[in-house]
Amino acid sequence: MSDDQGDLFGDEAKRARDRALEQVTLNGGDWQDRALQTMSLMRGFVGTAEDIRLKLIMVEGMEPPHHHNAWGALIKEARKRGRIQHTGQRRCMRTKRSHGRETPVYVVK
Repeated sequence: MSDDQGDLFGDEAKRARDRALEQVTLNGGDWQDRALQTMSLMRGFVGTAEDIRLKLIMVEGMEPPHHHNAWGALIKEARKRGRIQHTGQRRCMRTKRSHGRETPVYVVK
């Protein structure tokens, strides 16, 4: 398999991901906008997307979204808008369902 084929399939996978995240965002009403607004209360917070999710719910009182994939859409949009920035670090996730996999660390802007 050439590198071109790998890129072709990777691009197709990313387009499918983006369509799915767009759909989950549309189905969530104004949840993402409210979550981004609440995230602004966390300026300077450093953590993984999982840490941001836990802080939004447990500390800031944000209700969970209608679908668990809305968290990924939120993080993607927060990165796009410059609300969070990758620190260049990675660390293991904490919750049992995350199975300790490595993930990027962000700082909330």
